[in-house]
Amino acid sequence: MNTDQKRMVLVVEDNAPMQKVLSLSIQKMDYDYAIAKNGREALDLIESGDVSPDAILLDIRMPVMSGLVVLPKIRTIIPSVPVIMLTAFGDLETGLAAMKAGAFDYLVKPSSLEKIRETLEKAFSYREIMEMKAEEERKREQQRLELEKRVESSYQELGDVYGKLKKMNLQTAYALAETIEAKDRYTQGHCERVRWLSSRIGKAMSLADEEIEQLEYAALLHDIGKIGIPDSILNKEGPLNERERQIIRMHPIIGAQILSTVEFFEKAASAVRHHHERWDGKGYPDGVEGERIDHLARIISLADTLDAMATSRPYRRALSFDEVLQEIHLMRGIQFAPDVVDVFFAADLDKAYLEKFREEVRKKKDKP
Repeated sequence: MNTDQKRMVLVVEDNAPMQKVLSLSIQKMDYDYAIAKNGREALDLIESGDVSPDAILLDIRMPVMSGLVVLPKIRTIIPSVPVIMLTAFGDLETGLAAMKAGAFDYLVKPSSLEKIRETLEKAFSYREIMEMKAEEERKREQQRLELEKRVESSYQELGDVYGKLKKMNLQTAYALAETIEAKDRYTQGHCERVRWLSSRIGKAMSLADEEIEQLEYAALLHDIGKIGIPDSILNKEGPLNERERQIIRMHPIIGAQILSTVEFFEKAASAVRHHHERWDGKGYPDGVEGERIDHLARIISLADTLDAMATSRPYRRALSFDEVLQEIHLMRGIQFAPDVVDVFFAADLDKAYLEKFREEVRKKKDKP
């Protein structure tokens, strides 16, 4: 609706005296108006573009095409334009039925100038809100399409990665993990630590050897989808904006797509897709909860989050290890699967991880 121009009201009424009453009322409100004598004439005006109404006053009982017949046709052509039904006192039930069919409101003939003004102003406000919502939806759809194009472009760029995965063994998995970490300078060693901790949790949970193997691959490659994320986002100093968050949240989907190209890694692909899901269903990308989350992903989720909290990132400092463990306790049954948290502490893996982490720090200091 262009509020810089006069608002236009289309009056659809076959009764000449009532046409005059309504047109005079609309003129007094300083609105433009157009007259149609029946539903067919109204449709012709709308479809031809001769009239672009901001609201429509539509009589129910008319020759050629009644208001109830023309209402759904108008709603199909211009769904954001509110339609106000005009009904005689004895047609109240019909007026209410018309509202159920999509009319915005109804007026009982004859209505006072103030009642007509009040109803039209509500209709104009309603249209403005609907058009704002439609614009927001258009923007969201445009953003979604842009993200899809970005992901599709990333898939094309990752053809060489698919070739590596077809011949994959643990050595090439490490090489790919190093490729991931080369893009994100803040996560060096992260993939290996997540693999190390995930493997030990899995063994403590008595997973079969085959599952441990898939768990290690998934943990080592849980962030492989970041290959398709721009470096400017991965290494951004400070918090991400909403668009950047949407892009970064695509990496589990990209990673799962890459791994799913090799039949052997089907279980690993599912774990990679779900490693940012939460036990309470508030994670991403699918928002699944509880037992619906891939069981290997539940393990990786804890290992990944723990290591992320224990290391510095561009937008925050590392937490102390006591703070990390406190957060793990607090998020049991909220972010993390309860059984995974219980096994982690029961098997003293908190102490084992801390020792490994300290050993890595010592080695870095000893390097010339």
